Amino acid sequence: MADPNIEQVCMSYPTVVLSRLPQDVCDVLFAEEESSEESIKEVSGVYNYEGKDIRINNSFKRQKWSNVYWMPVLPNTQSDDSGFGTEDGSDYSNFDDTHKRAQRWKGADEQGEYEVQKIVDHRFDKDGKDQFFVKWVGWGSQFNTWEPLSYLNCHENLNNFMRKMILDILLVKWRPVPSCKTLLLNAYRSIIDQWIKNTPKGMYLKKLSGGFKQKGLALSSLTKMLDAAVNDKCSKRREQIIESIRDHCALLRMKQVRKEQLELLKKWEDSLNSVGPGGLSVENNVDLDGPPSDFMFITQNKTGPGLNSCMLLGQVAGCECIEECGTKETCCPNMAGVDWAYSAKSRLIVSPRSGIFECNRFCSCGPECPNRVVQCGRKVKLCIFRTSNGRGWGLKAGERIERGQFLTTYLGEIITSEEAAKRDENYEKTGLSYLFDLDMMDPDEGQMFTIDAMKCGNESHFINHSCNPNAHVAGVWIETNDPAVPLLALFARRLIRKGEEITFNYQGDQDQRGKGSSVTDKTDNESDNFQPVKKKAKKCKCGSRFCKGFYF
Repeated sequence: MADPNIEQVCMSYPTVVLSRLPQDVCDVLFAEEESSEESIKEVSGVYNYEGKDIRINNSFKRQKWSNVYWMPVLPNTQSDDSGFGTEDGSDYSNFDDTHKRAQRWKGADEQGEYEVQKIVDHRFDKDGKDQFFVKWVGWGSQFNTWEPLSYLNCHENLNNFMRKMILDILLVKWRPVPSCKTLLLNAYRSIIDQWIKNTPKGMYLKKLSGGFKQKGLALSSLTKMLDAAVNDKCSKRREQIIESIRDHCALLRMKQVRKEQLELLKKWEDSLNSVGPGGLSVENNVDLDGPPSDFMFITQNKTGPGLNSCMLLGQVAGCECIEECGTKETCCPNMAGVDWAYSAKSRLIVSPRSGIFECNRFCSCGPECPNRVVQCGRKVKLCIFRTSNGRGWGLKAGERIERGQFLTTYLGEIITSEEAAKRDENYEKTGLSYLFDLDMMDPDEGQMFTIDAMKCGNESHFINHSCNPNAHVAGVWIETNDPAVPLLALFARRLIRKGEEITFNYQGDQDQRGKGSSVTDKTDNESDNFQPVKKKAKKCKCGSRFCKGFYF
C-alpha cells in the first residue's frame, strides 16, 4: 500500500493504488509523454500482478506521484460484485468512503444519484442518528459507504433490510434497532403480513372451534406487541410475545380464508341460479371448504357411454282433454292405468310406488293443466349447506314446505347396468356413490338403467340419507311411457319447516315404525321398489331415533 504520508492526488472518482507493479507493466501503463505534464492514455486489458489478474476495462487517467501510481479503475462489466478492478475480486482500493463519489461506469443518473443494490448494516453515529451501510449497484463491496437515511431513496431495499434485522433480533440476538419510526412500522406490518400468509393450515383450522365470529387483535395492536418484543432484551419474554402474535396471526389467517371462501360460495351460488330455476342458496358455517371442484350442475339428465337421448324416448300418446284433465277416460293417468296423482294444490296424493303419468307435449291441455307439476320445475326455495356432523354437504328447506309438495328431481348421467357395475367397483374404493337404479315398475324383469349423479346433477346430489326421512322418491313419466326410463322426483312426506334438512332413505321408502308410509300403510317388510344400488354397509349418521346404525 502507499506511504500514508504521501499526499494523495485529489480525484473526482475512486482510485486503485498499485504501488509496486512489475517493470514491464509500468513501462506499458505509465510511459511518460513529453508533450504533457499530466499524460492521459487509454489502456484496456488484464494484467497479472502478484499472481492476480487486474482488469482495466475502460479509459482512465494516470498520474505518477513519488513513485506511487494512482489509477482510477472503473467497474468490471462482467460482475456486479466482483471487487471491480480485479479478476478474482481482491481489494486493492484504499478509497476513503468520505470522499465524494464520482459518476460510476456508464454514469449516474441526471441528478448524479446512484442506485442502491442492498442495505448491508445499520449503526448510530456519534450524534445518535441512523446510518445505513450501502452496497451500490455497479460498485464492488469495497466501495460500500455509510449513508444517513435522508440520502437514501430506496424504500424496498430499506424495508427488506429492516425485516431481516428485526427477525434476527427476534430469533437470534438482541441489538438496538433504528430510530426511524416509519421504517419500523412498515417492517413490523410486513413481518406480520408474512406470518399471517404463511400460517400453517392445521394451525388456523384449530381456530374454527371458536366459530367465525371471534374477534382478534387489530394489526396496529400486533405491531405494538412486535415492537415490544424487538426492544425486550430478555429472549424468553421475546419468545412468549412472538408466540402470542403468531396465535393471533392464525386467527387473522382463518378470517382471510373465510373471506375468500365466502366469495367463492357466492360466485357458485350465482352460477347455480343462472343455470337452474333459481331459489337456491349456499351456506357453510361449519368449515372452510369451498364449492366442490369436480361437480357439474345440470337441469336435465345426460346420457352415458353407448347411449343417446333418442334411445331413451319411447312412444307416447297425448290426451285430448280441452276443458279439464282428469275427467275423461282418455286422460294420461287413465290411459296408463294409474290414479290421478295430484290434488288441486299440486300436492302428491298417491303412493310414490304407483307411478305418475303427467301430460306431455302431445296433449291438448295447456301449460296450466293440473297434471303438469314435475315438468314445470322446482318452485320451493332450497339451501345447499355444510353439515356439522361429518356428512359433508346437505340440502335443507329455504321455506316452509307442505306435505306432498314437489321438491326437486334427481338428475345425473343415465348409464347401463353394465357400466354401473364397473363404476361401482371404483366407487367402493372412495366410499362415495351416487348410483340410483331405475327399477320403478317391475324390478323382477331386471335392471336396465341407472342414474349416476357423482360428477353431474342438480341440488338433489347433496341430499343425505336418513332412516326416518322427510322426503321420498317417485317415478314420473312425461315424454315417454317406457318403464325403464322414468324421471325421478322427490316429494315431501310430511310438513318440512324452514331450515330443516331434506333427506330420503337410500335403501328405499320404508316406514321404520311399522305404521305405514306417509301416503299409504305398509308393513315393515314392505318397501318401495326403487332404491339406489346397494353398497357395502356404511355407518349412518342421520341422528334419527329410528336409526339402524348403518345403510347400504
